[in-house]
Amino acid sequence: MDILKRIALVMMFALPLMACENNDGAAEEFGEKVDNAVDNTRDAMDDAADEVSDGVEDACEEVSDENC
Repeated sequence: MDILKRIALVMMFALPLMACENNDGAAEEFGEKVDNAVDNTRDAMDDAADEVSDGVEDACEEVSDENC
């Protein structure tokens, strides 16, 4: 394989790696904040649902004297 083909082959594989810099722009940062807000909201809703479920279970056990 001659030198030009080797250089072209190396550049073909190296070019995508060079393009992946970690320069987050404003849109990327905003997207990350939105993702975090959605995750936090989901966690809070899961916690609230667990509390409601526990409360319903406790009320059921008080009324029926059985494990619900």
